[in-house]
Amino acid sequence: MLRVLIAAVMAGASLISVAIAQEAQGPALPATPGAWRAAAEADLEALRTYLREDTPIALDAENPSMQRWYERGYREARGRVRRVNDQAGYYYALLGYANGFHDPHLSLGAQMRLATASWPGFVTTADGDDVVVFSRDEDDPNTPALGALVISCDGRSPAAFRARNIYPFTLNPGLAGDRRRSATRMFMDRHNPFGPAPRRCVFDEDGARRTITLTWRDVPDGNAYWDQYGLASLGPGAAFDITTPAAGVTWIGVPTLDNGAGEQLQALINEITAQAPAIRAGRAVVIDVRGNGGGNSEWGVRIARALWGDDIINSIPGDDRPGAVDWRASPGNRDYVAELVPELAQQFGTDSDIVQWAHRAHDGIEAAIGRGDAFWRDRDPGETGEIAASGGYAQERPTGPSLIPARVYVLSNGTCASACLDMSDIILHISGVQLIGADTNGDGLLMEIRSVTLPSGLVQLGLPMKVYRGRGRGSLESYHTDVAYGGVWSDEAVRAWVMQLIEAQ
Repeated sequence: MLRVLIAAVMAGASLISVAIAQEAQGPALPATPGAWRAAAEADLEALRTYLREDTPIALDAENPSMQRWYERGYREARGRVRRVNDQAGYYYALLGYANGFHDPHLSLGAQMRLATASWPGFVTTADGDDVVVFSRDEDDPNTPALGALVISCDGRSPAAFRARNIYPFTLNPGLAGDRRRSATRMFMDRHNPFGPAPRRCVFDEDGARRTITLTWRDVPDGNAYWDQYGLASLGPGAAFDITTPAAGVTWIGVPTLDNGAGEQLQALINEITAQAPAIRAGRAVVIDVRGNGGGNSEWGVRIARALWGDDIINSIPGDDRPGAVDWRASPGNRDYVAELVPELAQQFGTDSDIVQWAHRAHDGIEAAIGRGDAFWRDRDPGETGEIAASGGYAQERPTGPSLIPARVYVLSNGTCASACLDMSDIILHISGVQLIGADTNGDGLLMEIRSVTLPSGLVQLGLPMKVYRGRGRGSLESYHTDVAYGGVWSDEAVRAWVMQLIEAQ
């Protein structure tokens, strides 16, 4: 099975990253409606060119839905661009095009200070398929009661409203975590002129119907609002540490696998390695990946080897179907891989597998460019057979007892994607390991990101350079929980629930 060695993920257009982005001073902004429109036109054309020249999308006959959106989404974006008058129109005209590919590795991130978000005095959360009030401004009598059920907004059910006003521009209804996020996003206004926030909603308050005309205002200064927003959507992420919350229980926090946290990751691996005999002999191990959106897959391999040891990791059969990776052969992608080699060599050693992989990728892309080929196909040594269909690997987990004395739990809040999913492909295919909390995220088949800034300097594009063929996990395929969590995603509540689960098993 092809193993991804690099899966660097840039921050996408998620709401939390956008909230952070508004704290930064970005490039100079256009001063007139016409200038905003011109910037949108130029950046849309540049975005389309990058997609055509540097990603597999436009030429990938094996993913026809993306080819169709490459054309249809562009036409829709052109229609929106003609109506752009301001920053929000500019941003969402582009974001709608990028989001419509429904691949987590294709993303846009604002490089400008965005307009302040608005709220109607309350925050909502998902309760199964329902949307309910999670917190409220106690000083505003116009806000619905805590726990009130959202019946409809502007004549549409919450599901229909999100399908029309949210999902075309951000999040993906095919992912459980994004559906939960959208329940909170529904009542946070980013001033999208193409998907406006609700104006008038009907609530069920203890069986009584109440219609409220929403009063939108800037979110309060400080962190209080965003803390509530985060808790209502997916809760806080894990912290880098190894703790012992109870005798024989080891809690390992892995909030990211990004190379930027390389020192923290190496320190974590060193500590796991030093304590491994005692950890394995304990009652339980919790691998906390809340908030982990990926990074470099090699870190996940090293964490798994430190905890279980080489013998167990080497015995995992893995997904042995014949596969391949097709790289879009372009000068930009070739140069990016070349520039990556020194960083990888410093972190992992000049003779490491990952550095040799990078050299092979560079040389393969270079050779394909020389031949005039659009793609360079990378396969594992010795693989020559027909490439299999993708999908199903997440449903092929083993049954049976733990291979070490301790029971092992992977705690997910729904963010686990990219390199975190690659780590899950190892850990969740070890007998006895349980996934708890929430289903993981899912990856598209596009991978290996480099970032480019569009001509205006206002947004940065996360550009996937390659596509999987015959990958075990299909497009957006998630791992499903063995034990699901249904409460509030505060750190205290989640930790208490996990400890109760450990004690009960």
